[in-house]
Amino acid sequence: MKQTNRSFLWKRLPVLDRRPVLRLVAGGRRADVRMVGMVNRSRFLVSHPMEEGKLIFVKEGERLDVANFDGAVVSAFESAVLRVLLGDAPGLELSLPGFEQRKRDVIRRARRAQVLIPCSLRFGVGDDALRAGFIGDLSEMGAQVAVEHPLPAGVTRLDLSMRIMQWGEPLAIQIQANLRSSAPDPRPDYPATLLGLQFESIDPGVRLSLSHFVGERLLAEADDVFGAIR
Repeated sequence: MKQTNRSFLWKRLPVLDRRPVLRLVAGGRRADVRMVGMVNRSRFLVSHPMEEGKLIFVKEGERLDVANFDGAVVSAFESAVLRVLLGDAPGLELSLPGFEQRKRDVIRRARRAQVLIPCSLRFGVGDDALRAGFIGDLSEMGAQVAVEHPLPAGVTRLDLSMRIMQWGEPLAIQIQANLRSSAPDPRPDYPATLLGLQFESIDPGVRLSLSHFVGERLLAEADDVFGAIR
């Protein structure tokens, strides 16, 4: 029996809370919290760490390691719990050391913006050498792309085609890319393979368009935690 073709559907994990995420580590325990805001240049507020829907016990004076990843750079430092806030909006007030006491490690050369853009991947000349997919994050240097099935063994280079909006107009872009990673999407509801791509030989005009597009998305995300005090 001939199988009916169906469309490949994939969605990013929805982000319901746009506040930046911080990783807290203390005594071997790890917890992710949300940045609430700055009190002043040396104190800031975060949501209270939770586990299985319950507040994790934290005491005033406790020392914590804090880390934030803004898409390209990891910022890490040691902090102290100045106040534990309970009630309707539980949280922690933490100390923020001076810039010279914070470590910064560059993980990527360019930050990636979260997107959901239909695309196609071509890795040969035959009809079976074309895959439809979705771009999940994008920078001027690379992208993560979700496809329904893994690529054939031995594929290392491919052409990525997509459309982005540039100054209110659709712009078709085709880029050669190297395949850097391939792994299944861990979510059982969205069976897909996630591909890590690194762009190569980008036309300067295309790079400028990508840079502008990604920059607009990053501004919309506003995910740089300590940008105001760097």
